[in-house]
Amino acid sequence: MAEAQTVKGNTMSRQVGFYVSESLKPVYREIAGLLGVPFAVDGIGDTGGDNQIFAAFQAIVVDGISLTPLSSFFSNHAGQSQIKPLILVCGPVRGETSGLRLHNFSFKLGEEAGRLLMSGREYTEKQVYEPALDLMIEEIREVLRREVINYLELPPIPWGHSYAMILTHDIDILSLTEMPIARTFLGYFYRSSVLNWKRWRAGKVRTSEFYRTLWEMVRTWAAKAGLGSDVWKRALPELLKLEKRLGVRSSLYFMPFPKRPGILPEALQKDSDRVRTQVQTLAPAPANRASFYDVVNFKELLKGLEDDGWEAGVHGIDAWHDSRSAREEYLRVANLTEQAKIGVRMHWLYFQSPDSFQSLESGGFEYDSTFGFNEVVGFRAGTLQPYHPLNCRNLWELPLHIQDGALLGEEHLDLNRKEAFLRAKPILDWAKRLGGVVSLLWHNQSFTAPRFWGEVYERLIAQGNEDGAWIAIPRDVLSWFKERRQCEAALTIEGSHWQIRCRQVSQGQESPAEGKSKDIPPVRIRLYLDPKRIRRASVSYAAGDGYVDFPAQALIELDVEGEG
Repeated sequence: MAEAQTVKGNTMSRQVGFYVSESLKPVYREIAGLLGVPFAVDGIGDTGGDNQIFAAFQAIVVDGISLTPLSSFFSNHAGQSQIKPLILVCGPVRGETSGLRLHNFSFKLGEEAGRLLMSGREYTEKQVYEPALDLMIEEIREVLRREVINYLELPPIPWGHSYAMILTHDIDILSLTEMPIARTFLGYFYRSSVLNWKRWRAGKVRTSEFYRTLWEMVRTWAAKAGLGSDVWKRALPELLKLEKRLGVRSSLYFMPFPKRPGILPEALQKDSDRVRTQVQTLAPAPANRASFYDVVNFKELLKGLEDDGWEAGVHGIDAWHDSRSAREEYLRVANLTEQAKIGVRMHWLYFQSPDSFQSLESGGFEYDSTFGFNEVVGFRAGTLQPYHPLNCRNLWELPLHIQDGALLGEEHLDLNRKEAFLRAKPILDWAKRLGGVVSLLWHNQSFTAPRFWGEVYERLIAQGNEDGAWIAIPRDVLSWFKERRQCEAALTIEGSHWQIRCRQVSQGQESPAEGKSKDIPPVRIRLYLDPKRIRRASVSYAAGDGYVDFPAQALIELDVEGEG
């Protein structure tokens, strides 16, 4: 985090403090992480009644608490020379407010953030296409930039890039021929014939693709008889070949066990399920949720992916339901990849907050990427940033923003390829404006007949490259965000000589750049200062409109014109 201290001679002022109710502390710790400032253990956020601390901050975020202690303190010290901090009211408060400089926001940040980060929005909610939480945090940033002298922050933007992008694939099926002649197998032929004809008539499939799909149906029956390979068996190699050509890598989530449809979440159960099972949480999921490949037979594939820069994770079945299942599914794939830090996305996006977060953390997963929509693209958690669910210490949530089936599937938005790209592009535009991580999900079978959805995937990658995005696997992106939260930056001003010092809070390292992968860019430090005032800097920097960006390192020295 940005320690955000400004020192002038012997006077030190910390930039942002938190004064919130006890019940809101967990959510504000996470908000501070998203904001890029510390939720100081020795500051207002944890002491609550330590009035002497109040004067140490230039701005104080308050929510769900009485303002009387603040009012009393500054009334009693009205004759002293210290500047009164700006009080940022982000939720309901009570008590005396006389003598305070207040800035009231229209939102209830603690309440809304708690809902978004833990339960998320329904896909039917208005403005689901906007990152609601990020926009609230951006309002706070704008006030801090205007009111706090020489405001120092760590924006969620990797150095040298405009935002991050992760590419992911849910591997539901590896081959049609491995499947019994049942719903999913026969559904392929229905989609390839009746639905594909409708899509062709609607201009969503080219004529050459329509006839290729008919030919692939013949080849699939031949493959079922033992002659050649079916189209979906060739899908994953085609996907990997495409990404290799584009110079990108992705995360692939594999089903941990075959022939297990799993448990149906209570929210999806019908009354008949509850009556039949007598135990609501044990109703079975639909049979077609099961996969039919055994991941143990693909150990060399998973190891090869890891060795070549891809990432293999778990496409969970019942990990959302209990910690025992989560651990079992984690170990099934972790033992094959020999990687301890692996992620999970639940099959069909099954989830039950808040319990699922704890199950996945207990299971040993590094991160979850289930928090998204099957029906639309958008921001279920209201943010582009990875975060810790409020009931977890180690698990990260990497929200899902754009899914192929939501855009192009006939049961959802059912867009053509041009429309699908245009519907997804605003997500990238938000990232270019606010930073963070855009998460894409494209199933492996989407790159072949009868779907042919790979074109939209390529266009989104091309747009990311045009925007200057850092396209990386989730494991590396999370490493960057961890480093951002561990980075402590402090500004010292001695006349025209300014210094920014950085260190790793958790490890006590002097430089956040030490000991990390060369492929992970530095953390970005942003100082709100007119770039024209800088006469000399010890590092290369990027000048913006009223601010200067630096790559984080142990010491940055500036020669600045004029007084601090």
